[in-house]
Amino acid sequence: MSSNIGSVRFDPKSETWFVDLRWKGKRERIYRMPIQGGMLIPCTSEDMGKALKVIINTQIDMGVFHPGRFKKKKPMHLKAYVEPWFERQTHLMNATRKSYRTYLDKYIIPILGGKFIQDLTEKDLEDLATTIPQSGKTKENILGCMMKILHDAERAKDIDKAPSKPVMRGTNKVVDPEVIWLEPAEQEKILAALAPKYRPIYLFGVFTGCRPAEARALQWDDVKLSRGEIIFRHAFDLYENLVTVKGKRPLPVPITDELRELLDGIPRSQDSKIDKFVFINPSTGKPFTKALGKVFHNASKKALGYSVGMAKATRTSFAQQLANSGMDIHMVSRWLRHSSTRITKRYYEFQTTSMKSAVDKVRKIK
Repeated sequence: MSSNIGSVRFDPKSETWFVDLRWKGKRERIYRMPIQGGMLIPCTSEDMGKALKVIINTQIDMGVFHPGRFKKKKPMHLKAYVEPWFERQTHLMNATRKSYRTYLDKYIIPILGGKFIQDLTEKDLEDLATTIPQSGKTKENILGCMMKILHDAERAKDIDKAPSKPVMRGTNKVVDPEVIWLEPAEQEKILAALAPKYRPIYLFGVFTGCRPAEARALQWDDVKLSRGEIIFRHAFDLYENLVTVKGKRPLPVPITDELRELLDGIPRSQDSKIDKFVFINPSTGKPFTKALGKVFHNASKKALGYSVGMAKATRTSFAQQLANSGMDIHMVSRWLRHSSTRITKRYYEFQTTSMKSAVDKVRKIK
């Protein structure tokens, strides 16, 4: 049965006709009628008002009606909707916000910005992924941003239900990159190539597997020598702001014997302003900056003949070495403070030690 919602009325002030209705407990007055091309025009006659009512009730029957479709500024157009949404994302880390802003400006708005958010379907999301001229991983991140917008809109009741995230297939499928990691002997070569002032923070990354930005931001208050624990609470972001680390809550990692020896040998600064930081650049008297990455690239190229990022030489190598040792995946995931073992799993896919041992046993059978 067709809907018959709303009344056609005349507004003497604007000398136009409109549809007066209640929608989701709120009174709405719809003055403009959509025409071909998406333009909205005022209803200058009663017949236009009646035609507008038919359009509204047709959309209600189809389950796609929203008053925002009939507003001149089209607040439910994705292009307009995402701007206030983005401004509300203050809880995100600066790096994530920067990525989201890029995804919106370069991909989401140009491709889907002209659509009403209520009309978006899984097919639209598939078209988005197909149109993006980037790698599978980048497409996955952009789709992740788009899905967050849709799920937030669903929670805000701006849409009834978010469409399902499309399954990435073919060239759109995300393939985890090869794990680039170093053996302890290679890490020692880099250590020898580094200037002495950089060695403690590098060794700290080798011994703990923490992120370089976390090592730079480590504070003595979070080094619990008496308990034998370290808690990573802070990191420096892309703009060198001190921020809280990734994850819902900080978790301690144990202080191993070699790590304790390293920490015992680090002198404490007498400057109260920087005394809280563990690793201080003696050349500046301040914590190391992200310029440390360039220093490390140069040292690794000198030591190994090719450049390796500090995170790969420390955190990634630490994770792969633990996986190779046969350590339980849950324990490795906990040490690295991953949100789930799904992230840790990739290191076990590149682990060959157990396979070698099994094949060696088979080959030794006479």
